Amino acid sequence: MTHSVHQLCDQFADLVISKPSFDAEFASIDSPAKMQPESLVFVSELSQMFSSEEQQPAVVVTTEKIAAEISNRNICVVSVSNVRLAQALIKQHYSDYDASDSEWDTVHASAVIHPSATFGKNVRIGANTVIGKNVQIGDNTMIRANCVIEHDAKIGDNCIINNLVNIGMGCKLHNRIILRPGVVIGSEGFGFAQDEKRRYHRIPHSGIVELHDDVQVGVNSNIDRATYGKTVISRGVKIDAQCHVAHNCFVDEDALIIAQTGISGSCHIGKRVICSGQTGIIDHRTVADDAILVHRCGVTEDIPTAGMWAGTPPKPFKEYVRNLNLAKKVAKLEKKIEQLLAERETKT
Repeated sequence: MTHSVHQLCDQFADLVISKPSFDAEFASIDSPAKMQPESLVFVSELSQMFSSEEQQPAVVVTTEKIAAEISNRNICVVSVSNVRLAQALIKQHYSDYDASDSEWDTVHASAVIHPSATFGKNVRIGANTVIGKNVQIGDNTMIRANCVIEHDAKIGDNCIINNLVNIGMGCKLHNRIILRPGVVIGSEGFGFAQDEKRRYHRIPHSGIVELHDDVQVGVNSNIDRATYGKTVISRGVKIDAQCHVAHNCFVDEDALIIAQTGISGSCHIGKRVICSGQTGIIDHRTVADDAILVHRCGVTEDIPTAGMWAGTPPKPFKEYVRNLNLAKKVAKLEKKIEQLLAERETKT
């Protein structure tokens, strides 16, 4: 199937700076290295451009500057304000992964569905999936193979629940949510009380998890239900693989939680916070809007302001680097002192 470039420009008019003077058609979206004559390619650096006139795609989506530099070539060029954003939105529209499992019936014969469960339009249920009592699933949502949706859970419209996902009882998912394979939403939090013999007793967690619109959760990540009330993941939050968000946390809009990050209970993570890989945050801590946590940051104290933070306890990044350099200088001085002492002993 081919697509018109002029239709693409109309569809994404907010991104397009300059529409090409002539129309062209493309059949696939490819990298510059793997392009074909029918390809659309995204180019953010001139070095990505093909070297010969014979090696040309159907369409190039690029910056205004690069578009001007290649204007003498007979190529259909679309200049956009943000190449990476254009790649995300255009590729989603024309060349996204098909999670519909369309080779099977709309509801697979092996699925186990409680008669009280209700579905919207165009819902698909995969093989061996279990749907519990009073579950509600919105329009155009796909539940793939081997999932468990426990009783009273609610899932909104246009969600993709991938294989081996478990959504706990009463949890609420809004719209356009993507859960990658192995995700667990609403497992019981890690809460125990110790008696006089130092034996531990489980505290039941009767709250839920609520995921707002456009949240994505990566492979084998888990978000614990609240002890009471809600664990909340706000609109637009993206969580990478193998992350843990504990009970009663609140993660605000557009935060990025990157691989192997652990957030302990009752933390408040601000808007647009970035937790880089293997960040650790102890319980009852607050991280300010627009903070960026790097270098396996260990958050043992509140992060009061935006900016880049690193270390344990966390320090502003410049101070963290200065301390690292100081430690290196101290190590060199220690080594020099050891050499001097060794020379003195040799002389004596």
